[in-house]
Amino acid sequence: MSVLDGQAIWARLKEHDLAKRLVVSPLLDPQGQVRPGQASVDVRLGFEFALVTASATGVVDEFAEASRQLSQLSFSSLYRKEYVPLGASIVIHPHQFILATTLEYIRLPSDLMAYVVGRSTWGRLGLINATAVGIHPGFAGSLTLELRNLGETPLALYPGQTIGQLFFHRVEGGDPQVAVTGQYGGTVDMVPQRISSPKTAERLRALSRQFNGITNI
Repeated sequence: MSVLDGQAIWARLKEHDLAKRLVVSPLLDPQGQVRPGQASVDVRLGFEFALVTASATGVVDEFAEASRQLSQLSFSSLYRKEYVPLGASIVIHPHQFILATTLEYIRLPSDLMAYVVGRSTWGRLGLINATAVGIHPGFAGSLTLELRNLGETPLALYPGQTIGQLFFHRVEGGDPQVAVTGQYGGTVDMVPQRISSPKTAERLRALSRQFNGITNI
């Protein structure tokens, strides 16, 4: 599974066949965001953020009845969404965790997958992407970044700032009819919808009852 270099990325961005075209838009600084000598596309912060709020429900336990009800509400009560206009900033404090969207809309053809990594400049200030963001073939939408400030200094974040790098890999045997069906595929809503799929959660409950005699999940 090879990694696309800058030249190959440009070729896919300009591909005439829409089914094979890679979309990363808007590119505010095309030559700066996709450099021929490198193998990534810089992505920028968008305008939408979500801050974790103090939970009134206690522990988030997907097997507890109250937590199942919370899951049905898409965990909306755990987050406070904020829109930050161009030129304004949002401050991420030491050890704080927030969600952020990318400015760019991403669409991957069936033979490409991608992942996002943080920039070393931000990392040296303590700001990291909390988890690796993997993007499956066929994805279409803005990306959600899980940002955490591990440093001891508050950091101001502005929409349009470069926040990470997007790397692309070719996928062998890509299905032209592929469509993303995962929880976050093709969505711009950054707030989580659930922890486990309903099918997986129900199977875990059944297995627990079968092998352990547990009746409270």
